[in-house]
Amino acid sequence: MHKNMTDGRLSKSASSVRMRATIIIVFSLLACFTRLSGAAELNCRQGSMVLTDLGDGVIMRTCMWEKAANTTVRTGALELIKNGVLILKLETDLNGKLHGRFTSWNDAGEITENGNYIEGLKEGPWTVTNENGDSEILHYRAGIVVEP
Repeated sequence: MHKNMTDGRLSKSASSVRMRATIIIVFSLLACFTRLSGAAELNCRQGSMVLTDLGDGVIMRTCMWEKAANTTVRTGALELIKNGVLILKLETDLNGKLHGRFTSWNDAGEITENGNYIEGLKEGPWTVTNENGDSEILHYRAGIVVEP
């Protein structure tokens, strides 16, 4: 990098090169995380998107909302991405309670569980696949398995 010898600051041309490089890196990272999750954008009905590295190759994308003073709620969509594979996607209501579509995947990207939550309880048909690849459909009413 070029330094202005009179005061030790970067010259304007070096500063603009550095700014362009920073912008390219930021956009590359955003594109990478977007591609990994399989979604162009995480839509937050309330609050703003948070991206967190949970360790062991797991990244969490979710929405955080300051509901009231000193009360922050994780709300809306949540995705967990492990080593580039989407492994969990769920929705919550404005109180942080499970509400909406729920899907989980194994490390190979195969769906292992898929269903719907209503106010924190499983509701309707849920497809569950075990480690051997065998699937079964369970029917729920207010979180309790019932006969179809």
